[in-house]
Amino acid sequence: MSAPLANIGILSIGSMGLGIAKLLQAHNYRVFTNAANRSSATQARASSASISLVNTDTELVAQCDYILSIVPPRDAVVTAGRIISALNSTPAPRATSGHPLYFLDLNAIAPSTARAINATFESQTPALRFVDGGIIGGPPSLASDSTWKRPGIPISGPHALNAAPVSGQHLADTLNTEYVSPTIGSASGLKCCFGAINKGIAALALQSFSTASSLDVLPQMQKYLEEYTPAVGQLAARGLVGCPPKAYRWVEEMNQIGTCFEEEGGWGAQGQVFGKVAEVFDVLGKVVDGRGGTEGMGKPEEVVEVLKADLRGKSTGVPVEVLEQEDR
Repeated sequence: MSAPLANIGILSIGSMGLGIAKLLQAHNYRVFTNAANRSSATQARASSASISLVNTDTELVAQCDYILSIVPPRDAVVTAGRIISALNSTPAPRATSGHPLYFLDLNAIAPSTARAINATFESQTPALRFVDGGIIGGPPSLASDSTWKRPGIPISGPHALNAAPVSGQHLADTLNTEYVSPTIGSASGLKCCFGAINKGIAALALQSFSTASSLDVLPQMQKYLEEYTPAVGQLAARGLVGCPPKAYRWVEEMNQIGTCFEEEGGWGAQGQVFGKVAEVFDVLGKVVDGRGGTEGMGKPEEVVEVLKADLRGKSTGVPVEVLEQEDR
């Protein structure tokens, strides 16, 4: 086998990180991660996928040409801080005469959060190249015809990925990236705008379907959706089934979307309507954690019944832990 095109570090190996790792490996990239402080399930997941495990972030930045940050939105700033600390460790993990390390922030964050992360990198690790990005769609998967179904990854900022010195164009193509702007914040803002519609509909469906059920008119509402707005009804149903395992991740994403709309869209306080959407997903996330998972929530009606029971005070709930550990 030929030498790897580049070494890619991924933080962290959740479902999306794992899918991207497999995509990269299939295209002759070597993938690394630091799972030393993660759950045993995450470590096993990485090992079974032949991802190279390192014990420290310093080792990660020393061995990699690129770092991909794919974490829950609330962890984006902390993850960037980990890389800064690693790059500033003594002795220096990277030679000053070598090619720069590229950091791709692919998290669901507001443009202002992306700019703040970049500003910290510029002041503390000026040799690093920051790329603003986002992931639109599900994890990469290999189809039966041996082709890859890939999410879209818009990227922006002054350091275009396809111009990176180590397999930049090939990596940009493999990841299905689209360079949208030289301005940091454009790509993360695009992700916010897309997520607001896609996930906002799921939040509306949670409230609408559960309220209709409480009124004993859910079948009638579903009938009218099918008759008059079938596309909306199908989208709502998919959202209801798809959001329970991801709800806890979407809480901070909704807050970031609100910040984006407030600051970038000129909506002011009205943009913070997504703070209330975040609360909807927080309720659902706690319900899922209290049940220990999403078993029995595979149909829209099942999701509604579980949620309705909690809203009526029939579920006691437990501290949020299980899904967070699994995602790490």
